[in-house]
Amino acid sequence: MDALQDTLTSAFAWAKEWQAMLAGLLVFGSALILARAILKAAEISASARQRSDARERSQADLRQAARPPGMPAVAAELIGALEQLRSMIRSALSSLTLGGEKENGPAYFLCQRITHLRLERFALPPNAARTTHEIRASLSEQLEALRQCLKTDAPPGEVSQILVQLNTSARNLASAVAAAPVKRQPSGSDPR
Repeated sequence: MDALQDTLTSAFAWAKEWQAMLAGLLVFGSALILARAILKAAEISASARQRSDARERSQADLRQAARPPGMPAVAAELIGALEQLRSMIRSALSSLTLGGEKENGPAYFLCQRITHLRLERFALPPNAARTTHEIRASLSEQLEALRQCLKTDAPPGEVSQILVQLNTSARNLASAVAAAPVKRQPSGSDPR
């Protein structure tokens, strides 16, 4: 037992004498661990950024490939806006509850976003049929009806009915624009 006590006493005396050096070694070891963690975090961040950039490039390629060849850019933009509108309508319908909050609820917020989406800024293709113009006019009327319902604090059932009509009109307009015949020039003719 005395040998153990002597060993512990000498180890304690040694640690007390070399205390400054041991503290320095601990600080140095901590700095190494911290530096390694910073480098690892930078590597993870860089690889995540590369994956994000690659994902964005592939999505841009998919968006460009999604447009059928020969479809005018005007039609593609309108179809994209209509799909965005339909997505917001579906989200509003799924969050619309009969007893839910009105002004602070997610359905009210989505309905407000739907009413602020201005489809007038997207022109119809020049070769659009009369029925396509009629569908667009009814879609504009339904958007105005939704605006009026939100102003008058209409019951959720009336709002959901207008949202369903809007979704149907948006789908029909997107189909009509996508199905519009594309005017092509003969390959051997002079465009003058």
